[in-house]
Amino acid sequence: MFSLLSNISMLLDNQPLDRLKQPNVITGIVLLVVGIIFAIFAKRITKLVRKKANVEPNDRLLLILKAFALVVILASLIIMIVQ
Repeated sequence: MFSLLSNISMLLDNQPLDRLKQPNVITGIVLLVVGIIFAIFAKRITKLVRKKANVEPNDRLLLILKAFALVVILASLIIMIVQ
C-alpha cells in the first residue's frame, strides 16, 4: 500500500512539462496515435483488402484490426503510467 502511495506522490510531484518529456510518455503517446489511426482506418483497410464496396460489421479482418488497435491503445496507456 505504501509503494502505491509513494508512486502516486511521485506522479503528482512532477511538473506537467517534465512528465511529458519522459521517454515512456513520448513512446506511449506515439503508440496511442498509432492505435487510434488503426481504429479509424480499420474499415477502409478492410475494404481495400476485400476489394468490396461494403464490409460486414462482423468481418473477421475488421474485428482483428479493431482488436489490434485496442491492444495498442491499452499498451500505450500502460507504458505511459509506468516510470
